Amino acid sequence: MNEEELLGSDLRLQIQPYTESGGIGIDLFVGRGGDLSMATGRENLGQALLHRLLTRRGELAEIGHPDYGSRLHELIGEPNNSGTRERVKLYVKEAVAQELRVKDVIEIRVLPLKEDPTVVTVDLTVLPIHSSVPMNLVFPFYLEVM
Repeated sequence: MNEEELLGSDLRLQIQPYTESGGIGIDLFVGRGGDLSMATGRENLGQALLHRLLTRRGELAEIGHPDYGSRLHELIGEPNNSGTRERVKLYVKEAVAQELRVKDVIEIRVLPLKEDPTVVTVDLTVLPIHSSVPMNLVFPFYLEVM
């Protein structure tokens, strides 16, 4: 089985930073021809990790996934200081540990965004299963809802 098959495929989703109600919006990605696009292999794993991290733990309990998600939402409203950034790292590590397609978390860096004190940048490096090549995922986490 090749890496693309191991890491799976799913509909490609497009993430938009803010919706009118505040927070992050997600929509299906439509290609130039009007067809829905697919995310496969590492792209799919990256997308799956991001969705897991941005979903509140317990949010999917009613459909049989009570432990899916992360606790990052608990940090909304907290100050952007070293203690909060350490908790971001901890919550990211907890959530990523649930992903069966990740063999190891190599590094998690959480950096303040100089332009906006309410945002941190999460830089995550993981080793997918059956691979010796790490992959990187970088995304903003908003400590305040707009």
